[in-house]
Amino acid sequence: MVPSTEFGWTPEFGDRLKSVIESYGTLLRAGEVAGVSDEQMARWRDGKARPSFFGMASLCSGAGVSLDWLLNGTSDDVPQIGDALEVGELARDFTLVPRLGVQASAGHGLVALAEEVTERLAFKTEWLRDMGLSPQFVGLVTCRGDSQDPVIKDGALMLVDMRPDQVIRSGCFYVIVLDGDVLVKLVNRKTDGTIELISHNPAYPKETIDSQRLDKLTIPGRVVWAGQKL
Repeated sequence: MVPSTEFGWTPEFGDRLKSVIESYGTLLRAGEVAGVSDEQMARWRDGKARPSFFGMASLCSGAGVSLDWLLNGTSDDVPQIGDALEVGELARDFTLVPRLGVQASAGHGLVALAEEVTERLAFKTEWLRDMGLSPQFVGLVTCRGDSQDPVIKDGALMLVDMRPDQVIRSGCFYVIVLDGDVLVKLVNRKTDGTIELISHNPAYPKETIDSQRLDKLTIPGRVVWAGQKL
């Protein structure tokens, strides 16, 4: 398949993108940094799919090259591929985790905002895996409110396991969306099929979600760390 020129792909851009991707050693590692699968990364490399802006920016940041150089081949300090490889080898030790533009309320609820990426923060990839996480399915969300105090403080930055196939477990903290509100709650699954949403702060009563309201409840992910392992 001939690479598409519909989204600005040129052989020169393709060569630059390929050198950045290869600086990570594997497609899997490059995909983890960019937040996509290794299969999608291969499509980016081969010019068969449009790379996302944030994905390209993350790849460039980790490889030590400028986004302007990748896009246009111009920069005040044009990188040498050898330098990019050296920085890329160091970058393989880290995952740039996206910080999402939503805030999970630990109070009475906060209207859900669009989940745009506002920044990316570096976490040791080995540490993420030791936590049982898949680096390509993690995100950062800010907690607002005091219902989970003192376990999760107001303003805490929470690391969230966002794997789509995970089983919801009782006794764990989750970011949930209920009736359009984004919350962080301790979840208890009961044998009758209902779900209890629990707060550590006694000022906030427990809420039970019965079968008639379950369709209004979604659970984007489990909170695994908020300044401490949970």
